[in-house]
Amino acid sequence: MIERVSFTNFKSLRKAEIQLGRFMVIVGPNGSGKTSVLDGLFYLAQATQRPIEAIMTGVQAPLNLMSRGAMDPMVLTLSARFAGVEASVQISVSRGGEESDIRTPPEWSGTIIRRWGEAEETITSDEDDAISPREMPMYHSELRELAQALRSTRKLRLDVERLAAAAYSDEETPRMRVDGEGLAPVLADLAARSPDIFQSIQDAARQVVPTLERIRTRRAKVLKREQQEIRIDDKPLTHTVERPYWGQQLVLDFKGAPDVPAPLASEGTLLVIGLLTALCKGPRLRLLLLDDIDKALHPRAQGELVAQLRKVLAMDPELQIVATSHSPYLLDHFKPEEVLVTALRPDGSTACAPLTEHPDFERWKSTTRAGELWSFVGEDWVTERASAETEPQ
Repeated sequence: MIERVSFTNFKSLRKAEIQLGRFMVIVGPNGSGKTSVLDGLFYLAQATQRPIEAIMTGVQAPLNLMSRGAMDPMVLTLSARFAGVEASVQISVSRGGEESDIRTPPEWSGTIIRRWGEAEETITSDEDDAISPREMPMYHSELRELAQALRSTRKLRLDVERLAAAAYSDEETPRMRVDGEGLAPVLADLAARSPDIFQSIQDAARQVVPTLERIRTRRAKVLKREQQEIRIDDKPLTHTVERPYWGQQLVLDFKGAPDVPAPLASEGTLLVIGLLTALCKGPRLRLLLLDDIDKALHPRAQGELVAQLRKVLAMDPELQIVATSHSPYLLDHFKPEEVLVTALRPDGSTACAPLTEHPDFERWKSTTRAGELWSFVGEDWVTERASAETEPQ
């Protein structure tokens, strides 16, 4: 399990250290760094297998992720313990790099340091590697265990339209994308080959959405865009064509409303089914990162969803979940020590603190739930606490 993560000059997280448990929820205003924490954890998990230039690319290139105006290095670090072994991963990126006779200095250079017990490995990268990507160096045998521990990490940002859409898969085992695309083929495959897993998804979804009676799929025509090469005067030309394929459409039966195509179902229902499918469909996850876990859910359904996630955690002791939310109703189903509060300082940087560190927490903990306490105290105390810690003594 990841026990601690720290960030320096990463997006709005100029200086933050966070303690993590098996199930954590991050709350705070829009733009206060909640999603950045999930992003940072995802980069660190990927860094167990891939170099910097392969995980921070395009718009998410290293210098774009660095805090605005920061000249010191951007550093992301996680500390963990897996099967009793202490482990850590660190990503460090600095502006500029070494000049040589054959090239100008790159705009950035970086290092990944991976540790598993006593074994340690360092991988260096710079901007030129992003232009000509390299193969990942071979691991020390011990460090393969670290990659194995964090390779099953998923960051979900489910999109309702993609969850609802009919889809086609030519893979032997269909996969759902991080945005939910491909849900119907995955469920159809589970219903045919792993009916027990399919039934567990359906049962859990019915607990969260009581009006739902049945999840099923049916064949549907799907248009796929493909590149086709033709020759004109012996010159090859490529153009895009749409070809029809027979795929799968998700269909839901509700009390009093059977045979509802997924595009006509509620947003919350689809999000619940997508999330439960991601959790129950192999490979087994070690770390699940969920943005806006309460999205489109009734307050009662939020509580049921948390209850279902706790059941999954109880069945899989190696799973860890970190989520973000804006809902005090959801927080009422979390222990105060499972809640992290974020806020923005006047300079735009993120301050964060566990809800248990509120000055009056001891006085209120026996009479208020986590959501009630957060609704009452808000986030200002987080920035006040951070300012007090940085003032000279």
